[in-house]
This record gives sequence, structure tokens and C-alpha cells, in this order.
Amino acid sequence: MAYATEAEFADFLAPDPPPAQTRRLLETASDLIDELLVGAVYAVDSQGSPSDPAVADTFAKAVIYQAQYMAATGDETGANANVSSMSQGGLSITRSVGSGSKGAVRTPRYSENAVGVLRTAGVLPISARTDRWWPWPC
Repeated sequence: MAYATEAEFADFLAPDPPPAQTRRLLETASDLIDELLVGAVYAVDSQGSPSDPAVADTFAKAVIYQAQYMAATGDETGANANVSSMSQGGLSITRSVGSGSKGAVRTPRYSENAVGVLRTAGVLPISARTDRWWPWPC
């Protein structure tokens, strides 16, 4: 189940029309956001969805940014993550095997906007949980 609806995505993209594969984009984007949330702690309802409206809104916003990113890059599967150039007529694909200071250059898997929304809301599991402070009640 996607964290964002097709209507929310269409409203976000307005006045541009949503892509034909909106439902699939939102489902895939939700799966990718779930990858980022492994280890995150937040309250859920009986269906496993966030029960706190603020958390649900954060997840929806992150999914919308991720879906927009996948639509803009034209890569829903991540298969083109290491493509540095591509031609359509006559098909010519160049895989990025060059390296920068940290290895092979790749297209990021996650939208920077989606990661930023999750980081700002404090739901990315990147710091230790303490009893004195935690952004989302459990």
C-alpha cells in the first residue's frame, strides 16, 4: 500500500499532469521509502500504517518526492543507476565505470528531497534512541 494517493500526487504536480504509471510509481516509491525506514520507530494502526497524522503526512510527502524523482529520471527500477549516457535511436548505452574519489559514479537511488523530508522530521533511524527524547511516540 502506498503512503500517498494518486490525487495527492496529481495535486503536487499541478499544473503538470501526472504520468500514466502514477499508481506503480507511488507503490515503488513507498517500497523505497520503507527501505530508508528500516529501524525507524513509530506507532502503527492495525494495518501497519502510521497512526500519527504527522508521521503519515511526512511519509506521504517523501513518497511524492520519490515518485517525482523516479518519473523525472525515467528509471523506476534502478537499472539506469550507473548509466552516464544513453541514446534512443540506434540504442547506445554507456555504463559509468569511471571513478571519482569514492568509486564508481552512480545516479542516487533515493530522491534528496525525500531523504531531506524524513531527516527533518526525525524519522530516519540514524541516531540512537534515548529515553529522554524521541520525535514520534510509540
